[in-house]
Amino acid sequence: MDKELAEGRLSGTAFNRYCMVLFAGIAAEALIYGEAEGGENDENLFRSICVLLDPPLSIAQMSNQARWSVLQSYNLLKWHKLAHQAAVKALESGSSLSTVIQQIEESMSSQR
Repeated sequence: MDKELAEGRLSGTAFNRYCMVLFAGIAAEALIYGEAEGGENDENLFRSICVLLDPPLSIAQMSNQARWSVLQSYNLLKWHKLAHQAAVKALESGSSLSTVIQQIEESMSSQR
């Protein structure tokens, strides 16, 4: 994505993936607690990127993209519930990022 942005372009696929990652925290909160209270910084970053696009997204397009992104992230977390739980557990115990990733990978490989 950095290369695309440096060249002044951003593919739809890259933008969709970026938005899903950006809204994953909100989706995780909604999945675990039934609602999301955080995410203001993520939403602000999303809006700032949307206005940099050529052409910039309209308010309606931004709203649709945000909803789609949260839903996709929510579904991925739901489908990979054990991996998500492993990541949460590792993060809560203060594990390093490499350990968190390892826990996710081990959880996903044990589900196969």
